[in-house]
Amino acid sequence: MSDISLREDRFTKINRVFFALYGLFCAVLVVVYAIQRDGYHLGISLGAMLVPLAIPLFYAVLHLKPVQQLNFLVLAFTFLAYPLGACLDLYRILPGFDKVAHTLSGVFVSLLCLILYYALKPGHAIERPDAPLAMVFTFLGSMAVAGLWEICEYLVSAIVGLDLQRVAATGVADSMQDMIVCMIGTLATLPFVHRLCGGKRDLVTGAVEAFVELNLKG
Repeated sequence: MSDISLREDRFTKINRVFFALYGLFCAVLVVVYAIQRDGYHLGISLGAMLVPLAIPLFYAVLHLKPVQQLNFLVLAFTFLAYPLGACLDLYRILPGFDKVAHTLSGVFVSLLCLILYYALKPGHAIERPDAPLAMVFTFLGSMAVAGLWEICEYLVSAIVGLDLQRVAATGVADSMQDMIVCMIGTLATLPFVHRLCGGKRDLVTGAVEAFVELNLKG
């Protein structure tokens, strides 16, 4: 059995437990906010609970093989950003939580950008000469998403009437700091991109390698 298969089997077992606990946690939030008649938090808790269902749907619609390592990372970041950050309001309650989440978003989005790079690359092979262009592509893609995220937060703030970007208290400082820490997370990921191109892997880039092997190589 290949190293990728062994890692996929390991994460299949981990995900069975993780996905179940995630669903239970979100279900509790839904019940609590329904009792409190808190429509905003109830809505985002329901949305968060749908993520484990959306992941296999994504693979089915695009006719892709599931990548358990990637599934774990997607749900781990989602758990941090939504059930904890938004649904439990840790973004507002816990100082610095927002900045930690945005830093990790730089890492997470960099992973997705690297997958996109290899999806677009002819032949899809992970090779050492890829490193410079793969790093530039990953950096620019992650920073583009950071900017789009702040635009979406601005639009959602206008719709729901909540100051998600803390404009009243910080002006543009909160949005700028979010993009800066996202950039820090992205820059911290680039050495791992370089290592992957050289044939070395870790938890994050191992998921990229598995996706390429399972879905992009014919």
